[in-house]
Amino acid sequence: KEYRKDLEEGMKGKGMTVFEDTPDLIRVKNAAQILNERQYKKDLETEIKGKGMEVGPDTPEIRRAKKASEIASMKEYKKDLENEIKGKGMEVGTDTLDIKRAKKASEIVSQKEYKKDLESEIIGKGIQVGPYTPEIQQVKKASEIASQKIYKDEAEKMLCNYSAVPDTPEMERIRSTQKNISSV
Repeated sequence: KEYRKDLEEGMKGKGMTVFEDTPDLIRVKNAAQILNERQYKKDLETEIKGKGMEVGPDTPEIRRAKKASEIASMKEYKKDLENEIKGKGMEVGTDTLDIKRAKKASEIVSQKEYKKDLESEIIGKGIQVGPYTPEIQQVKKASEIASQKIYKDEAEKMLCNYSAVPDTPEMERIRSTQKNISSV
């Protein structure tokens, strides 16, 4: 820049003109530009790549930009879906017949997979599964015993709260009537 400034002041002031488009000047400009590009690439390799920084399609900035582009694309898709399908009165929801059928098929497949795993993992290894295994019967019996014990304990507690009623003349008459009816 200083050379050029001196050239302009020195030459133009003395009546000389500067020809900027001469072949030598064009060649010098092209050579300087090429040299600048090479210097730039050299600096890129030493300064950026040499310090462990990545320059390519897998940098975080590029991944973030791709993700943003995908999100924008999905938003555009949803917007088009709403405009094109829902706007024309077509039904898109979770209660359509096709979606219900697909859910039911998925549940059936899931149940089949579960039963297949049950057969291969448990029954296939000789383990008995069902209501008649000794372990299950034992648990049922223990549960019944515990239930009867709780019932009896509660009945005993209730008996403590009540007392026997002495027989009244009416009660004796009712009993004798019942015996007579029963014998007839």
